[in-house]
Amino acid sequence: MFQLLRGFLLPAAACDGNRDGDSRYANLFRKLDLNEDGRVDIAELQTGLRAMGIPLGKEAEEKIFKAGDTNQDGQLDFEEFMQYLKEHEKKMKLAFKSLDKNNDGIP
Repeated sequence: MFQLLRGFLLPAAACDGNRDGDSRYANLFRKLDLNEDGRVDIAELQTGLRAMGIPLGKEAEEKIFKAGDTNQDGQLDFEEFMQYLKEHEKKMKLAFKSLDKNNDGIP
């Protein structure tokens, strides 16, 4: 069930349990970095997410971007991107555990 929730809120590339976290995040980052400059701006994030079938909407995308852009330079470098995903994944795990009272994997 947790995989389903993660898959809903994060692209499949970020939820692939067969790879370690950093390589999952690197794969996703490469998909979003459309101009391959090592940074993702808001337009790339929006376009990339839509291309992966994850149209979150402008407000949600801007919220993700703002939360991840810790140095507020208008771009996400890989470290910012990875840190955002790690924190988001941690929050999702905690939320799921709070719903899964009997630890059966079903909230």
